[in-house]
Amino acid sequence: MKTLNPFKVICCLLIPIILQSCSNEIGAWKNEQIKQSNRDELHTLNAQVFKYLKANDTKSLGAYLSKELLDDNYTSRSVELAGNRLKLDSFVNFNEYYVVNKYTGADTINSPKQGVNSFRLVYPGMAEEMYIAMFLPKNSKTLNRSMITAVYARYSYGWKLGKLDIGTYTFNGKTAPELYEQAKQEYKSGYLFCAANTMTLATTCSRPNDIWQYLAEDELYQFSKTVTNEANAKYHYPIMLDGVSTKPRIIRVYFTTNDEGSYPTIGYQTHINLKNIDAIKKENEEIRKNIGNVIPGIDKTNKIILYTAYNEMPVSTRVVPHYDMKDVLQ
Repeated sequence: MKTLNPFKVICCLLIPIILQSCSNEIGAWKNEQIKQSNRDELHTLNAQVFKYLKANDTKSLGAYLSKELLDDNYTSRSVELAGNRLKLDSFVNFNEYYVVNKYTGADTINSPKQGVNSFRLVYPGMAEEMYIAMFLPKNSKTLNRSMITAVYARYSYGWKLGKLDIGTYTFNGKTAPELYEQAKQEYKSGYLFCAANTMTLATTCSRPNDIWQYLAEDELYQFSKTVTNEANAKYHYPIMLDGVSTKPRIIRVYFTTNDEGSYPTIGYQTHINLKNIDAIKKENEEIRKNIGNVIPGIDKTNKIILYTAYNEMPVSTRVVPHYDMKDVLQ
């Protein structure tokens, strides 16, 4: 049975939104470079789109979508994700571009050099005139920041939203190239496992939207491949904690992401009954004192380490009893 696209039922209600062109000259204009009158109109257009995204009002939103987005069954999911983000936090304009494209297939905007964070935008030329707007959470203290990107194009039937992206811009307050620089230092210090974990975060946020490319992307991915292969060759689960008197063993290490950031969670199997909380906590204190010997640097490069103790191996088919603990290091 075919799923009904909630946007298709209102195709006949499309209302063209006419905006005056900034210029017929080929090029890209960023932020304050955009003619103010056109910038105001584009902001008004985007405000309406965000209003309906936040309200999950697909009927009203449909009037602002391109025919391609209306026909794309994944649009509903993108709208849902963007709406959820907008409900959790206020988003403010990070960067915006008005472009008059030279090519209809693809074009590139080279951003001014920003050190390790230098990037370019490589995007499909959906129409001669386009508007690309990127938004970040208003609260600058948010460590894990999502980016919402709205790409508009001036079609023959008016300005419409042609692309909507929701991606991760930072983990623990750092962009992908900044995490890459951190991982290189960890690797240099002999913290192989930590470097591999940091590169997992770096690659995850290396594309905050589909058209964004950091200039360091190729070397970032090559370094990630190198340290990951080395870590996989050196570390094998279970990792025995021989320095701990009760001889628990690490069965997995993964990232937990919450409002405090993204930090490693060390899952380990213990011989102590989980109901004996005092003994579990005592054992965990001993683990904390020894963890840096087993995984060098993990207690030096993270502000928080989370621990999950199991009596039996976790399985995907059911919830296995466990006990969670947090070690705040910095």
